[in-house]
Amino acid sequence: MLGLKASEVEEKEMDPPNLALRVFCGCFLSMVNTDDVNAIILAQKNMLNRFEKTNEMLLNFNNLSSVRLQQMSKRFQNHTCTLMDMKRDLDSIF
Repeated sequence: MLGLKASEVEEKEMDPPNLALRVFCGCFLSMVNTDDVNAIILAQKNMLNRFEKTNEMLLNFNNLSSVRLQQMSKRFQNHTCTLMDMKRDLDSIF
């Protein structure tokens, strides 16, 4: 409350809406159990760690799958070429 006189500070603090707000907040905060809030925060941190690990595992899986797909695509193309050559050979024989 910089730049305010002591009487202005008292008027601000005694302002009925401000006082009602403070009373309401005080009652509301007294109903909150800090142990429960801390337990919730801890559970959220644990879940965040699990999600980060899961995300990392999925990224690794996607990278490995991509490499494997490229390898198998090359093999599939080679097998397809072999089958086409065999078909041409069989057509020429008959």
